[in-house]
Amino acid sequence: MMKKNRIIVGILVLVMGLFVISSVSALGLSPARTTVDFEAGITKVVSFSVLNSEGKDMNLVIAAQGELKDYISVSTPAISMSSGESSKALNYVINMPGDLEPGLHTAEIVVLQLPGTSEEAGAYVRATLAVVTQLHLYVPYPGKYASADLKVVGANEGKEVTFILPVVSAGKFDLVSVSANIEVLDSLNKSVGSFNTAEVSIPSGQKEDLISKWNANVPRGVYRAVVTLMYDGESKMLSKNFNVGDGVLELQNIEVRDFSLGDIAKMEMLVENGGDVPLEGVYVETEILNAEGGVVAQLKSPNYNIAALAKEVLVSYWDTKGVRVGTYDTNVRIRHENDSVISSVQLKVAENYVEVIGLGYVISSGEGGSNTLIVILIIGIGVLILINLLWFFLFRKRLKGRGAA
Repeated sequence: MMKKNRIIVGILVLVMGLFVISSVSALGLSPARTTVDFEAGITKVVSFSVLNSEGKDMNLVIAAQGELKDYISVSTPAISMSSGESSKALNYVINMPGDLEPGLHTAEIVVLQLPGTSEEAGAYVRATLAVVTQLHLYVPYPGKYASADLKVVGANEGKEVTFILPVVSAGKFDLVSVSANIEVLDSLNKSVGSFNTAEVSIPSGQKEDLISKWNANVPRGVYRAVVTLMYDGESKMLSKNFNVGDGVLELQNIEVRDFSLGDIAKMEMLVENGGDVPLEGVYVETEILNAEGGVVAQLKSPNYNIAALAKEVLVSYWDTKGVRVGTYDTNVRIRHENDSVISSVQLKVAENYVEVIGLGYVISSGEGGSNTLIVILIIGIGVLILINLLWFFLFRKRLKGRGAA
């Protein structure tokens, strides 16, 4: 019996260790992306925050990279953060040139953690860590122009597949009539489905999603979606390959621990890879909406690798300064290469806790930092006590039986 107890206790300790290891994340940035409209010759200051989620002493350098790097100057190219600083506010300046080609122009602000001396074993193994915050600069096209992307959600055999086309009215004038035809082709370029989206109008500088659904009553395999986007007498083509039957990523849990409204919240999302192949470069994009459908925050996690048939905690950070108490519709997209899995939940935000509603049950991350691990351990300990009591009564009954004999 003692041997069995030691085995069970060992399993519980191992589970606890795995949870602790999976929650480690040292450095973050908020916001993940800033979008700016182009204004010739204008200087604009962009603010962001560096997040010291582990409470460590760190030396950091900040630099710009990408297409727009020559137009960006960082106010403080090198900083130090002490273990007592959970975040530090910084900014950079974008000096817009007199002219740029129409369309999207990008840059990245890179924050690099430098190696440093430490008494911790293995500190140099994980010393150099880099995170980025993106800058998107949009230059409007003359006249009317639509830019679009294609997302394929829930491509599982026999299930309903959702095609989403985010369309931006990127010209100086509004788009009056926008719609799309979507045709699905198999590996032999044979059409297995054709359907149209609804028609919408899009004001200049705004975005609308064209959405259409299709029942994937086709064999497993690789398919191609060919899209004809039509707007005010113009058209453009898009295409994307997608797999039917390989929807293996699943959002299982969201936790927001030690929450205080107005601070930077750490959102831990448990994602399972249900396939038998390891996946690299998996990340989560989170869009939080207010009651009117406006975007309150857009978050992006770092990239993670998830082993086959395994789970991983993906971490995003939400700066809740200015956020009010209330319930927010939230879209969580797990992305891997060309695949996208979307889950819709609600965040019920209070002064000192967040409830996540819509994953089959309510996960409460409330006052005092309660979390699922503690509940698991309490249940495990209770089971152990019951097992021990059962063994004790059975053993005593046998002894009495032998004594009577």
